[in-house]
Amino acid sequence: MTWVHNRFENWFRETTTLICRKKYHFLTLMLGLTIAMVAQLPKTTIDTRDEGFFYEDDQALVTYNDFRDRFGSDDAFIITLRPQNGLNRDFLYFLKQLHHELEDKTPYLDEISSLVNARLVRAEDDTLIVEDLLDEIPKDDAGIEEIKGLIDRYPMYDKLLISEDRSLISIMIRAKAVKELPENELFSGFEDEPADDRKDIDKYLSNKESNEITGAIKEVLSRYQRDDIEIFFAGTPAVIAELQASIEQDLKTLVPLAALLATLFLTLLFRRVSGVLFPMIVVLFSLLSTLGIMAMVGLPITMLTQMLPSFLVIVGVGDSVHIMTIFYRIYRKTGDKEGAIIDAVGFAGLPVLMTSLTTACGLMSFTLADVASVAQLGYIAPVGVMLALVYTVILLPALICILPVKQGRPVPEHKLPVSDRIFSWIAHITTRRPFLVAGISMIMVMIALTSAMSVRFSHNTLSWFPRESDVSVSTRLMDSVNGGSLMLEALIDTGRDNGILEPATLKALAEASDEIPEIEVLGLKAAKAWSLADVVSETNRALHEDRDEAYTIPDDRRLIAQEMILFEASGSDDLEKFTDMSYRVGRLSIMAPFLDAIIYTEYNNVLRDYLADKLPGATITLTGKIPLFVQLIKNVISSMAKSYVFALVVITILMIFMVGRVWISLMSMVANVVPIIGVMGIMGLKGIPLDMSTMLIGSLVLGLVVDDTIHFLHHFRKAHEQSGEMETAVRMTLFSTGRALVITSMVLCAGFFTYMFAYLESNFRYGLLTGCAVIFALAADFFLVPALLSIVYRFKKTKGVAK
Repeated sequence: MTWVHNRFENWFRETTTLICRKKYHFLTLMLGLTIAMVAQLPKTTIDTRDEGFFYEDDQALVTYNDFRDRFGSDDAFIITLRPQNGLNRDFLYFLKQLHHELEDKTPYLDEISSLVNARLVRAEDDTLIVEDLLDEIPKDDAGIEEIKGLIDRYPMYDKLLISEDRSLISIMIRAKAVKELPENELFSGFEDEPADDRKDIDKYLSNKESNEITGAIKEVLSRYQRDDIEIFFAGTPAVIAELQASIEQDLKTLVPLAALLATLFLTLLFRRVSGVLFPMIVVLFSLLSTLGIMAMVGLPITMLTQMLPSFLVIVGVGDSVHIMTIFYRIYRKTGDKEGAIIDAVGFAGLPVLMTSLTTACGLMSFTLADVASVAQLGYIAPVGVMLALVYTVILLPALICILPVKQGRPVPEHKLPVSDRIFSWIAHITTRRPFLVAGISMIMVMIALTSAMSVRFSHNTLSWFPRESDVSVSTRLMDSVNGGSLMLEALIDTGRDNGILEPATLKALAEASDEIPEIEVLGLKAAKAWSLADVVSETNRALHEDRDEAYTIPDDRRLIAQEMILFEASGSDDLEKFTDMSYRVGRLSIMAPFLDAIIYTEYNNVLRDYLADKLPGATITLTGKIPLFVQLIKNVISSMAKSYVFALVVITILMIFMVGRVWISLMSMVANVVPIIGVMGIMGLKGIPLDMSTMLIGSLVLGLVVDDTIHFLHHFRKAHEQSGEMETAVRMTLFSTGRALVITSMVLCAGFFTYMFAYLESNFRYGLLTGCAVIFALAADFFLVPALLSIVYRFKKTKGVAK
């Protein structure tokens, strides 16, 4: 294997020699590539929708899209008002004004619902009249009391438009689920109705349109602020819009902060302008090119890919640090700038290549994920890592050859730096007391494993926000008072036309609406359920002299059909919200609190079984946001298993190639699993769940922590071949590469810890855990790896003597 390494080292030397000779050509090439990619940046998009986690052919998303095509959007922007003086005339006038202005100013509006236009069903002779509750604002207290009485008589209003204790009044805004066709497509082909064959990504409202809606709503609400009326803004679309705003805010904070910290550490390490300027140019160019490629191929910035810019800044600096550390050491001695960079790239090029490959493979494991946004990260992040490598081995030598570089003073031979004295102690303790070091390490691993056993899977978008955030406060208020803000939709397919109008079916739906809020699973209870049965009951009561005892489902199917004909003739289009045109499929809507998707998993199973028993012969399909979250949890678990196995296997193979000895490679991989176990231990200790942000850490960390091990083993192999003595080889290895490992680890650690300044809690967890993993990895490379090497070499030596 040594000859392979030598071939690579010679190739890096020859390539760098060519770059130095044609430095201006290569500089122009790199500048041209970067400019071309920067030109693509205006195409960048952001996607924080829940649907973005799924592939287009995922059955859960297909079912959800079919539902949206048929019934429209299931979720709503929810504006909740808490008037200090209750439902008086002043508040009702305020509510009506706000309702109508929102109706006029909200783009992509499908429907807006509140007490203003709440359905009021009454009859005059043989005519059924469906009108708005607040068609006119009452002029006196008697009229107000009449309105309150009507509210009490309509169960549909309860916990939806007004809370049970009458303290909260809500306005529900639903946007169009499907964007309107362009005019040139809308009027094409009058003979046959054209099929809407647009891709889903173009068909449904995107983040851009959702943000337009959010902005318009917030602008209207800003003009209606009053001291005596509290206004809260929630609902799933509001959460998604807030998530995008938070991602943009964190990007503006974290990327400059990561760059500032990288600059600081480079200054401390090299103490010269070139040592700071050149690596930062390399990082900046590789980052811009990666983002340009991302925009060019249409990959959006998501909850996961938003970590990429800071990650590339952090990782990209590491490549330059290893090469420039060796370059400055040689340059101080020889004064030959071009020769020094040629020797530096020749010596460090192979380990830098291998560390880039291992990091890329750790990230590439995400392409196997069943979560679409995770796979997108797996596509683009390895490209960014390899671009950083290309810029490092091409642009960095060109810059060094073209621009002036301070030579620096030679270090006196008799003076041993403090860092080298520490490295000498580490070499002494790890090679002379290897069993003690390995034993202490194993005890710590066992403690971490015990703590890791309590880690659980989770998905709760709301937990990504600080508890004091507006959207979190508003959602918790609605869940505590109204009982819910998240939708679950049950589609009941009777299998025949008019089947949903059968008295037995409607009565079963009415019973389900009453009983489902009483079903409790793992502390979860639905706030409310409603269906076509509510419309039939309201209509039947209105046609029977408005007597409360007539609020029921008739036993005669023909009577039900006649009442529905009268309801349609009233001009109301509410029926299309509950059933299809043939009355074959009915919709049962269920509102539940915004909780952990793990709880929804069991709740869905219970609810499906309940509806199957309640409606025998019908096909029950659960969809909506809650079933999407349930499927997402399953996809996260399978994705995590695939990515971890892929990363472990591929990186192990690369380690074997790099080290050249199977037993040393396998031993080093054991040491590299230790940081992951340590991170899992912290998660168990701090109660941090495995969710969309933390599931990535294992494969990501494995790809990163192997980098230090590769540099260590690369230098150790050469040192051991020269000295033939374990302690000397470890000491020489730490002297040659230890300082660079410490600095790169500090850059990585500090860069990841910058995420702890993020607004989103999910970013805070990611930064904390990944930063700790880097610390654990450095400790493992400095202590555990030398100790294990000493044990293995001692065993081989003893075995050889015994023979």
